[in-house]
Amino acid sequence: MKNITALALAALTAGSAYAQTATSAVSAPAAATPSSDISVAGRFGWSDKNVYLGKTRSDTEGKIQSTVTVESAVPGFAGVNAYVSFYNADNFERSLAIGARTDWTSVGQVEVGVSRSNTAGANAGATLSAKGYTQADRSRQVYAGLKLSKAFLTPSAYLYYDTDLKQTNFVVSAQKDFEGKDLGVPGFDLETKAYLGLVDAKATSYDVKNAYVYLGASADVTRRIGTGAKVGLGLNWAYNTDGQVKTSGSSVWLKAYANFKF
Repeated sequence: MKNITALALAALTAGSAYAQTATSAVSAPAAATPSSDISVAGRFGWSDKNVYLGKTRSDTEGKIQSTVTVESAVPGFAGVNAYVSFYNADNFERSLAIGARTDWTSVGQVEVGVSRSNTAGANAGATLSAKGYTQADRSRQVYAGLKLSKAFLTPSAYLYYDTDLKQTNFVVSAQKDFEGKDLGVPGFDLETKAYLGLVDAKATSYDVKNAYVYLGASADVTRRIGTGAKVGLGLNWAYNTDGQVKTSGSSVWLKAYANFKF
């Protein structure tokens, strides 16, 4: 029932966003240039597993996620946009990010920011630990990244550092989109992405010293609704070398989502 409800809500979100400008919101908010001084973008989605940094935190129930990002051009700084983004995953996890991005030599975008996350609910942290995944009840993360949006395969590189977990996460990715008319299915598009990351955490009161590599890929079939919304259904795969019994190996999961922007 939870999965059916999530898909229904995703469809409803897309329908209400008709005639708005589409965007994509992710944990580190996706690059987007406001069409006016202030823009609001959102993403509502569902996945049938809870996977983060290559590790499956839970495969027994799905996760409903939502992100709302408010972005504005910065007066007096041409090409610089500032944003505030709020992420929520069921009653499980919440995160608030504040950052800025700017064009870089007309071929890409540089982004910096800081986020504050917390697990929601008294038993969320204990639930994660029991499943082999450790996370502080509250943690702060700073990040910086470069995305070459006009280069072949749209490569990007981001560096994250969690000041509470003493954890560094460096991830590189590449994305390639295909128009449906070129694939013989007009009205639908195919979005593909692959990534490779390295996590290195020092010993803290939350966990022991640890380092591992993770990688993954995804393929999404999307459809635009009017000019302002997009819905998608995707297949995902991830793998990690951590070696822990409960979280090592690979995972495959589905996701469904709807994006909007105005």
